[in-house]
Amino acid sequence: MRQRSHLVSISLLGIIAGCALIFLLTGTTLLSGYNQVTAGHEQTGNTSPSRTPVFTLSPVSTITLSKTTALPTPPLTVATGSGAEYPYQISAAELEQRVHELVNQQRSRNGLSALNFEPALADIARDHSEDMGSQHYFAHMNPSGQNPEARGTAAGYSCRKNYGSYYTYGIAENLFLNNLYSSVTYYSNRETVYQWNTPEAIAQITVAGWMNSSGHRENILASTFDREGIGIAIASEKVYITEDFC
Repeated sequence: MRQRSHLVSISLLGIIAGCALIFLLTGTTLLSGYNQVTAGHEQTGNTSPSRTPVFTLSPVSTITLSKTTALPTPPLTVATGSGAEYPYQISAAELEQRVHELVNQQRSRNGLSALNFEPALADIARDHSEDMGSQHYFAHMNPSGQNPEARGTAAGYSCRKNYGSYYTYGIAENLFLNNLYSSVTYYSNRETVYQWNTPEAIAQITVAGWMNSSGHRENILASTFDREGIGIAIASEKVYITEDFC
């Protein structure tokens, strides 16, 4: 009797996810006599440090690119082999800069000034990405209980902005969990086939995902932010991306 080969295809697009956080702590009122927060920012919980913010995970596996996003379809290639290795040269530092460029393209299309890439903020973002990769979690709050502001404080970084009648302090953050490949197909009678994402595809997928999620988009298009740091870590074929704003 003829034996049929069995095919199992596992799609990884469903596990690509992002999450956004604005953690702005309102400072003492300078002139108006009441507390105020920056207009247009997503508020994820009470801005008082006495309460824990609410974190929102937003899956982006069913992305529909909007006209304003205008990101091209990422190129894919196929590499075969049961132990196939990633076929492209990839540099976390270069990928960080490419994500930064794509973010500023979105700001420019929306009439906003470009964000400066701040090395100190990038170090904070990179440390968080590396920590998520090494400890296998995906969240704004690390296992030590530190949110973005606490992580910034621990690194000696302070983001305080004075708007005349009020001031804010705190770090806003976008996260994205990407992957070196978009799918893998296992065959019973031949080698496994991977569809690998190029570094450009990883950058494009990430920014497209953020721009099609309201909280992430609000962070990217916030007119009050003037700097950001992108930090990327690659661990076990996953790509952890942290974007911190000030």
